[in-house]
Amino acid sequence: MKQKIRPLSPHLTIYKPQLTSVLSIFHRITGSLLGLSIVLSFVLFYNSLFYMGSSFQYSISFDFFYMFATFVLTIGYFIVFMMSYHLLNGIRHLSWDLALGLEIKNLYITGMIVLGLVLVVVVIVILL
Repeated sequence: MKQKIRPLSPHLTIYKPQLTSVLSIFHRITGSLLGLSIVLSFVLFYNSLFYMGSSFQYSISFDFFYMFATFVLTIGYFIVFMMSYHLLNGIRHLSWDLALGLEIKNLYITGMIVLGLVLVVVVIVILL
């Protein structure tokens, strides 16, 4: 049987990234990272309960936070960014489920509003 030569379907390198697709991809990424951070926080919480009362554990955690305070704050601000972005973009996605704002112009406007509000929330949290 002779094999037919068929064209390959387009892939991501051919398409120009659009604001809506990029925001949707980042919504999925932030959701995954937030789920991972919740699991990690439960593991750390269980670990702190297991070593409760141990002066060694307290000294290690104090030294870690003292030496890496900037790194820990950066992670905290990044989690605030992810939470605010995922929440605001999730509200945007829920409005799409209600068939609100599905015109191309509205999609770009709401995308820019979400990015602006995320920036405002992160700046407010940093200043507090």
